Amino acid sequence: MFDRLPASAGSVAVPAVPLNSWHFLLISVAAVLLMRGLPVGLARKAALAAVNLYFLSLFLWGIYPLAVLFALVVATYGLGELKARCGDRVPRGVWTVVIVVLWCLLFFAKDPNLAGSINPFLAHPLRLVGISYLVFRSIHYIADAECLEGRSLLTFVNYAIFFPTLLAGPIERYERFQVFHDGGDPEAPIEPLPIFHRIANGLVKKYVLADNLLAWSSLSQPPAGQLAPAILWLSVMSLLVILYLDFSGYCDIVIGVAALMGFRLMENFNRPFLATSVQDFWTRWHISLTSIIRDYVFTPLSHFVVYHFRRRWQFPLACGVYFFSMMLIALWHDTTWGFFVFGLLHGAMLVGIQVFRRYGYSRLGPGGKEFWDHSPLVAWSARAMNYAFVSLTMLFWQCGPAESVSILGRMVGWQP
Repeated sequence: MFDRLPASAGSVAVPAVPLNSWHFLLISVAAVLLMRGLPVGLARKAALAAVNLYFLSLFLWGIYPLAVLFALVVATYGLGELKARCGDRVPRGVWTVVIVVLWCLLFFAKDPNLAGSINPFLAHPLRLVGISYLVFRSIHYIADAECLEGRSLLTFVNYAIFFPTLLAGPIERYERFQVFHDGGDPEAPIEPLPIFHRIANGLVKKYVLADNLLAWSSLSQPPAGQLAPAILWLSVMSLLVILYLDFSGYCDIVIGVAALMGFRLMENFNRPFLATSVQDFWTRWHISLTSIIRDYVFTPLSHFVVYHFRRRWQFPLACGVYFFSMMLIALWHDTTWGFFVFGLLHGAMLVGIQVFRRYGYSRLGPGGKEFWDHSPLVAWSARAMNYAFVSLTMLFWQCGPAESVSILGRMVGWQP
């Protein structure tokens, strides 16, 4: 379903090796046997690199994307080494520029028509699987290079193109990956049976439930204008559930495969349907993405605002940081008008939440804040409204702004 639900950005339109295929099963079995059978050392790392490169080769279309990937990996590793060894002698602004250039590379690569003639990919569009995730790994590695011990080119290559996370994450951190890559598992071994159970759950969620529910969804079968309002409501309200089943099912599969290999990947979901606000939702949904935005965009900008602006300007600028971070999350998925509107709506809601917390609590009266924060009625009402808001706003990147406005109008009985 990655080809039909854009929130799984970074994956190819039609997966060359579906996760429910015999081909992926054989690759996974080979990887598990190699990682569990070979002793810790260079041979084990090289074997993993061979599996990763083979899996990557199944998604390459010509020498051009391979050359771009090679340049990105070498440049990232080289810049990381330079920052780790000479970081104090290089102005911080230089590394900020490097990070901004990587962001621009990401947007240009994902949308060759963006910025017209100055886009280097306009004449030669790039078809490189997982480009969004690859660039984020590069940003993380360069930003934290001086804190990463035991760096090596082979480890970084395996980190960048680790086959379970190549298609759509999770966006693992280098230091965590290195611990397991080098054989130093600090945790107790995980029993295989729960891992197999998780993989099976993921296969059911993604390939049995999500794919069949999407085929049932009326919005995947235009024209939606011929559908009754009740069917439209049911279809729109099902979008978030279908996406969750698809993406969390994918994560269950790849996290389980990685666990069998001896790697513990970070979790990407934390009961998102219990979120009571948009801000709470984005701490529970696609956690590896939002944590990257938090650590390398939101937190540095927030610190900059606190340290460089007077107190009266800090709150409005902090709201701007919330809005900007949300727009990056939206446009990271895709640079379309649908995602732009999605980001606007979620960013505006985030700003509204900050304004309410600053000024609204005082208007609730005595005991109002306590009731608002701890009342089960308020919590469950907030969860229902948040689910409805996220589902309705998802419609914009699913159908585009114009068609979404038309569908929303028909849902409430307005006929253009």
